[in-house]
Amino acid sequence: MDDILISDALAFLKKNYVAVLATSYLNLPYASIIYYTVDDKLNFYFVTKTNTDKYLNLKVNKNVALAIGDGPNHISVQVRGHVTMLKDKRWKDRIRNSIESILKDKKIKMWPIIKIQELQAKNKDLDEEIVYKVIPQHLVFTNLDDVSLPNSMGNSRHVIVPLIKK
Repeated sequence: MDDILISDALAFLKKNYVAVLATSYLNLPYASIIYYTVDDKLNFYFVTKTNTDKYLNLKVNKNVALAIGDGPNHISVQVRGHVTMLKDKRWKDRIRNSIESILKDKKIKMWPIIKIQELQAKNKDLDEEIVYKVIPQHLVFTNLDDVSLPNSMGNSRHVIVPLIKK
């Protein structure tokens, strides 16, 4: 795959921090907004709590979809993949700190994870924080008119991670 195209996709993904996460339970779709971070291999990471629908859905079905868009420009990333739960405390802390840093840089004062912790501290209800890694099986980057990413601008979709690897 063209390194310049991957570079444009990563630049777009690192500039953004909000995605729609789609999960499913009993063939019923569920979508939620998440804050994410991404690594240089196009793996996505997000944090949730054990009392959320996404956590309960992911216990049963590890397949997910992500959508990241950036209006008003016509630029997006769509991902199909599966999740793994990170168990290593150092990795979990690293991902959590990365997301907190992004939110601080963007001047976002309220992250639902923090708000839930504050409420739980009052109620003494300890609910575990879970960090997930989304490993893409299929990733499409579309840039129809964002001139800030000139190497990928065009009128076609760019499949970066193929559905079936050869």
